[in-house]
Amino acid sequence: MKFYLLPEFYGSMMLKTRSISLVALLMGSLVACDTTKKQAETPAEASGYQPISYDYEIRSLEKTSENCVPETCSEVTINYPVFAAGHDTHAAINSLLTQEINSTLSDYILEAEGTESTDELSKMFMASYQDFKENFPESITPWYIRLEVEVGKTDRNFISLVINHSSYTGGAQPNSSISYLNISADGEKIEDLGFFVNSTAKLQDLAEKEFRKANGIAPDEQLSDRGFLFDNDQFSLSEDFGVSQSGIVFYYNPDEISSDAEGPTLLTIPFKELAGLYKHKMP
Repeated sequence: MKFYLLPEFYGSMMLKTRSISLVALLMGSLVACDTTKKQAETPAEASGYQPISYDYEIRSLEKTSENCVPETCSEVTINYPVFAAGHDTHAAINSLLTQEINSTLSDYILEAEGTESTDELSKMFMASYQDFKENFPESITPWYIRLEVEVGKTDRNFISLVINHSSYTGGAQPNSSISYLNISADGEKIEDLGFFVNSTAKLQDLAEKEFRKANGIAPDEQLSDRGFLFDNDQFSLSEDFGVSQSGIVFYYNPDEISSDAEGPTLLTIPFKELAGLYKHKMP
């Protein structure tokens, strides 16, 4: 497939401001404007932990092809948090968020090499749609990618970000999914559940109980009898996890453990059930 880099694009950037107590700061490489700031503090703890104040803003990046009717425009829209500088590791943490966004965009572009900027990837995506339209002019449904990055749970030891994906690149219907980006206070990506709990085996047992309870499955009933497709019919934790204000969250994509028609599965292990397992300060 050829890519035609469109010579002109317009981008409208909207900015909303939020503030939260964080252990890390994110300064993405994406472009935005009109910045205002607020502050919030983490409460002091009996242990002598001192409150820390940080700021963050929600920015929006929108790209569409030039001279198109709204109903037929190819579109890339990204809403994401940007945190004010002030933390020693903020550059490393910001880089992780930018890498995650660019990696997601690259998944839609076969020719992406992994070195492109967000702007370049947006142009490549719209160029691929232009190429598609030239080959299939009867197609009237525009392509789009929409990413919404939200702040989940924050702690002095980590921040958990939620990335909501929505896209259409042809086919019968749009696609949607959720992913998580967990970042430690020292700017490292967290991929091991051991960072959050002292026993992943106990967490899995607890998660299976919550899963069966949520789906009305008896303890001695086979998961496959209810249409769930775990390997060897044994419950397992999703590799896609994060921490929300309610507890540890696991996300199973459509067709991962059930039929595509059933849609995604979201499993939350409430903090009240995590006593003795959760390593950090309980809400």
